[in-house]
Amino acid sequence: MHIMIYVSKRKTNKTLKNFFYNLSPKKELRRVNTPQEALDLLSKKVDSYVCVDLLTTDLDVDTLNALMENSDNLLLLGLHSLRQKKKVGIFSRGRANIALFDTVGTALQEAGLIQNAKLINLYKPQTTEITEDDISFDRSLQQDELEEINFIPLNTEDAAVAIMEQLPKLDLAILGLPYPMNADHFLWHLVELIKNGNGGTNFILVRQRMQKPKQRPRIMQTPQDPTTVFVRNTFPRAYFGKEWIKQRKTERKQRIAVVIPAFNEEETIAEVVRCYLPLKAEGVLDRIVVIDNDSTDSTYEVAKNAGAEVFRSGEIHPELGAFRGKGEALWKSIFVLDDIDIVAFLDADIKNPTEDMVLGTVGPLVMRRDLQLVKGYFNRGGPEDKTLKSGGGRVTEILVRPLLSMEMPELLFLFQPLSGFTAARTSLLRSIPFYTGYGIEIGFLIHTAKKFGVSAIAQSDVGWIVHRNQRIEALTRMSTEVLQAFHDATENSQWETAELKTSLLYALLSTEKYSLLKRNVTQLRRPPVNTVIKSMSSVPNNAGVDSSNGPAPDNTGKDS
Repeated sequence: MHIMIYVSKRKTNKTLKNFFYNLSPKKELRRVNTPQEALDLLSKKVDSYVCVDLLTTDLDVDTLNALMENSDNLLLLGLHSLRQKKKVGIFSRGRANIALFDTVGTALQEAGLIQNAKLINLYKPQTTEITEDDISFDRSLQQDELEEINFIPLNTEDAAVAIMEQLPKLDLAILGLPYPMNADHFLWHLVELIKNGNGGTNFILVRQRMQKPKQRPRIMQTPQDPTTVFVRNTFPRAYFGKEWIKQRKTERKQRIAVVIPAFNEEETIAEVVRCYLPLKAEGVLDRIVVIDNDSTDSTYEVAKNAGAEVFRSGEIHPELGAFRGKGEALWKSIFVLDDIDIVAFLDADIKNPTEDMVLGTVGPLVMRRDLQLVKGYFNRGGPEDKTLKSGGGRVTEILVRPLLSMEMPELLFLFQPLSGFTAARTSLLRSIPFYTGYGIEIGFLIHTAKKFGVSAIAQSDVGWIVHRNQRIEALTRMSTEVLQAFHDATENSQWETAELKTSLLYALLSTEKYSLLKRNVTQLRRPPVNTVIKSMSSVPNNAGVDSSNGPAPDNTGKDS
């Protein structure tokens, strides 16, 4: 049984319900009046969050320890008001409660209770290594980074003094709970102040049962180091077998889908779909979905006859608009994947599809829970070419690799950062913006790295690929859209729908004249699907119904 237990004599209002939903969307909310009622529920071995409203609940130390012992995650809420808090501090000592801090911070923001926060990291000089891993949880907040990061050295065991010095500066403080708690601990004095109606600062105290009081010594390495990530997160060809993936996904109750965005791909789409159908019959895949980006040929009918589920992107929530590009098709696909945990985005114009293209991309996510995104890499020469061509295309080598070298060198471990072979957890895909044009792939990388760190990104060999190459004239547009998305993803913290537009001047030389030609390169930033769903009062879905939508241009081409 999966429940959210709220211990309070007050009914939940809309803001609290939103907060609880964002903490754990799949859990049923149950309100009880006393901690004992919560313990009675926990005795039934439920998988649960427990949130205790300190302002209305009589809580003693022994009961608090019992709640910490028996619940999976515990939050003590000392919220005097539910108005948005402007000055928020998250106190951290090393990695304690990092994952729950991540969840609580994101839930607070999505419920409108905070906009950003200040991380206050308490450490002992010479004995505590401060690394990116210590502050990685802030990447899940919808800001590019925390408002401020303070590192406060502790001369002795003076955490209480350091924390108390910061509290008057804050509207809300989020701290970790020690286990077991004792009546002399300074945090228990704060709890008593809240219970007695004193204390001006709002508090949220958190604890995870899986967080042990004492941890093993940490390996002294930087998790974001590209060499370390390269060695650990690069997988060779045929590393993942069908039977292994089927058994592992069954054990973990995971569902996997392949999504194929397509625009005017009637010549190749049937072969691609038929190649993957045996994986569905064998239980490796649960769904094969084609998103037709308003093709003008018979792509829709051919894909459907081949055995795929087919949706026209313009008919998936048409009230959200119908726009052009591969990224738009992928964004719309998330709305029809409610029952899926892992999704592989694979290209429609592949002339030599193989099962390895599916197994290689989804395999790392089935194997390791810490991974969020996988990029497939491949030999660009084709099976008839015995010379390995493992590098990226022209846009990658001329633009993206130099750009990453200067701006984000931690991503340089990737062979082909713009590869269209991508697998990700749907929980990630629902929480990040999408770019409707050629910026979609670089956007995936940057937003994943910002949210979870580079160590959550892997790459896997999917074999030889034979597909259509882009003409040289199209590469300027492609490069521009990649740059638009790169700068937007790294610099912009606003995630609502926005138009990214660049005016290009082409200086053209011919035998007859010189001329300047102006062209506008435009793509959209689509907001996270989670944000859209929450803002929709109703969610009609007429996906799959024939319509006469106008054609969309082909933005599904490859980096060549």
